[in-house]
Amino acid sequence: MISIPPEQYADLTKDSSAAYMLNLIDVACLQLDVNHVILYGNKKAASLFQLEMIGLNAWDFFDKSACPEAFRAIHKAVFENTSGNTEYFCGYSQAWISLQTIPSEDGVVLMFTDITEMTNIKLEMLEEQHRLKLAQELGNIGYFEGLSETDTLYLSDGVYRIYGHSPQEKPFNLELLFSYFHPDDRLLARQTFESQLRKKCFFEQSYRMLTTQSDPRVIHLKMEFLLDINTGLTRFYGVIQDLTLQHQTKLKLKESKELIASVFEASLLGVSLLKPVRNLSGKIIDFRIEMISRELKREVQRDDLIGKFYLVEYPGVKPSGLFDLMLKVMDTSRAQQTEYYYDYDGFNEWFSSMIIKIGDALLVTTININSRKLAEQEQLKNLMILQQSETLAKIGSWEYDLSSKAFSWSEGMYHLFNLDKEVSPVPEIYLQYVTVNYISVAEKIIELLKTGETGFEETIEILVDDIPKVLKIKASIHRDQNGKPLKVLGVDIDMTMQVELFKKNELLKKEVFMAILETQQAERKRIAENLHNGLGQLLYGVKLSLSKNMISQRNLLPAAQLKELQDTDDLLGDAIRESRRLSHELMPAILEDFGLKAALDDICNQFQQAILIHTVYSGLEIKRDKFIEISIYRVVQELIMNVVKHAEATKIILTINVHEDVIHIQVNDNGKGFDQDLTSNNGIGLRAIRNKASLLNGCMAINSVIGKGTVISVLIPNVLS
Repeated sequence: MISIPPEQYADLTKDSSAAYMLNLIDVACLQLDVNHVILYGNKKAASLFQLEMIGLNAWDFFDKSACPEAFRAIHKAVFENTSGNTEYFCGYSQAWISLQTIPSEDGVVLMFTDITEMTNIKLEMLEEQHRLKLAQELGNIGYFEGLSETDTLYLSDGVYRIYGHSPQEKPFNLELLFSYFHPDDRLLARQTFESQLRKKCFFEQSYRMLTTQSDPRVIHLKMEFLLDINTGLTRFYGVIQDLTLQHQTKLKLKESKELIASVFEASLLGVSLLKPVRNLSGKIIDFRIEMISRELKREVQRDDLIGKFYLVEYPGVKPSGLFDLMLKVMDTSRAQQTEYYYDYDGFNEWFSSMIIKIGDALLVTTININSRKLAEQEQLKNLMILQQSETLAKIGSWEYDLSSKAFSWSEGMYHLFNLDKEVSPVPEIYLQYVTVNYISVAEKIIELLKTGETGFEETIEILVDDIPKVLKIKASIHRDQNGKPLKVLGVDIDMTMQVELFKKNELLKKEVFMAILETQQAERKRIAENLHNGLGQLLYGVKLSLSKNMISQRNLLPAAQLKELQDTDDLLGDAIRESRRLSHELMPAILEDFGLKAALDDICNQFQQAILIHTVYSGLEIKRDKFIEISIYRVVQELIMNVVKHAEATKIILTINVHEDVIHIQVNDNGKGFDQDLTSNNGIGLRAIRNKASLLNGCMAINSVIGKGTVISVLIPNVLS
C-alpha cells in the first residue's frame, strides 16, 4: 500500500484509483504512519469496526487488555519491523478476525479479514467430536480402522477402555486386537475377518474376551470393508460395543428361570399353560398347549403335548363341560375350581382342577384325586420368553454450556422425545415430560445440570405422546485447565424395554405363586374335611358300635375275648386321634379362627412332648395378608419338623420379628449340626423352604456347627410385591 500524507487524503479518497480499488475488496485495510496514527481506512474497515478511525492513535484503538493478540502483532510490526499474521476475537465487531501486519518505510499496513464463519465451523466440528467421544465412552462403544497388508490400526479411546488400557496407551495391530479374545473364540473371529475381507462383506458377531487385567467381558463386533482407490488396498472399519452388563443380566434372568423351572418340575401338581387359538372373528375355538409339568406328563402318560391343540388331543373336555368353564374364565378373568369325573379319551377317574387367567393365557392345575396326591411344593414357570436386544443402545447426547446457558441436543435426543429439530430445548424440558413420581429427580437433574458441580447418573420416567419411557441419564463435567467447569456433557439412554421385562417377570412370578398356593390350600382344606367328616366319623361310628357290643357282652364273653375287644377299641381311638391330627396339620382351622400367633403356638404344642420349644414373637398381633400368614405358618412348620426329624436336639428357640418391611423367622436348636456343603443343597425340606423364600422374594441363611447346633434364618418381605 502507498502511504499518503494527511493533507492529501481527501483528494485521494475522491480520485485515487488505488483507494477506489481498496474500497472494492472484501478486506478491511488500515494504514498507520510512523507516529502510529491511523492515516487511512477503506470502506470495509469502517463497516467492520463501525467507527471513524482516521486520526486516531493505534494504541487507543487496539487496547492491550481488550485485544491482546492484535496489540502484540501491531506492536511487533511497528517496533520490530516484522510482518505477522494472527487470529483474534474483535469485541467491536463481535467477529473473529484474521490480522496481517505489513511494515513499510512510512509506517505499517494492517489488513483485517472476517473469518467468523470459518471459525464457527471449526468450533462446531470440535463440539461434534466431543459429543461423539462422550457417546462412545458412556455407551461403552469403541471404533477402529486399518488397511489390509499394513500393520498399524487406528483405535478410538473407547476401544482402549474396553480392552482395559488407558487411551492411546500403546499401538495396536490386528494380531494384538484379536489376542484379547477368548481362546475358544479367537480363531473363529480371525477366520471370519479374513473370509469377509476377501469378500468385502459386512459382518457382525458377539465374542468373549479378557481385558489386560484378565476381566472377562462380552463384546459385539461389527465390521465393513471398502476398497481404498488411492492405495488399491482394502480399508476396514470396525465398531466394538461392551455387552458385558447385558450378558450378566441375561444370565441372572436365566438363573431365575431355572429356579422357577426346578420348582415347577418338582411339584406334585399337574400344571399346564394354555394359549387361546382364535378364528378370524376373534372367537376362541381351541387352546394350544404351551407348557406342561412333569407330573401331568406322568399322569397322562405323554410327553409330546407341547405345541398340540387341546381339543384335538382331548375332545372329551367339551362334553365334560371343562371347555365351557375355560371360556368363562377367559371372559370374566375370575378363577374357577371344579371337581369332575372324566370318562373320556381313555380316562375313568376323578380330577380336581383350578383354572386361572394370566394375561392372555390359562394356567390349569389338575390333580388326580383318586390317588390323593397332594402338592407339597410351589411350582412356577416363567411363561414369557424374555429377549434382550443385542443391537446398539438407543442413545441421545447433549451438552449444556455453563457460560452461555445454551442447551444443545444431538439428533438422538429429538428421537427420544419425539420432537422436531426446530424445537430449542431447555433443561426444564425434563419437568415438562416427567411423570409425577419422578418430579424430584428431574428437579435434581436440572439443578446439577445448571450448576455443573458434579457429574451424575439418574433414572427418570417420562411420558412421550402418553407413552411412558424410562431414561437413564449420565453426565460428566468438562473443565478448563484451572478446573473451572465449562460444560456439562451427557447422554440419555432409553431403558424402557429392560424395565418392562423386569416388571412383567416379577408380576408373573407373583401371580403363578399365588395360583399354586391357592390351589394347594383348597386341596388341603378339601382333604382335611374329608378326613374329619368322612373317615373320622366312620371310625367314630365303628368305635361306638364296638363299645356298645362290649357292654352288652361283658358278662357273656371270656376275659381273653373281652381284652381283645378292649385292645381293638383302643386302636380305633388311636386311629380317630391320628385322623384328627392329619386333618389339623393339612388345614389348621385355628389359623383362620384365632390368627397366626395361636396357630404357631399350636404347632409348638404338638411337638412339646418330643422337644422343648421356647418362642419369642414381635409384631404378630397385626392381621396381614392370608398368603403371608400361610407362608409363615408353613415355613415354621417345616423348620420345626426338620429339627425334630434330623437334629437330635432337646431344645428349640423360635423367634419371629415382624417389621414394617420384612419378616424375620429364626429357629435355633442345640442339636448335632451338619455339614452345610453336603446338606444344604440336597435336603428336600431345606430346599423346599429355600425355594418358598425365593418365590416370596426372600432368602434363607444357615449357620450350623457340628456338635453345637444349627441356626436357620428366613427373611421374607412384609408385603407380596
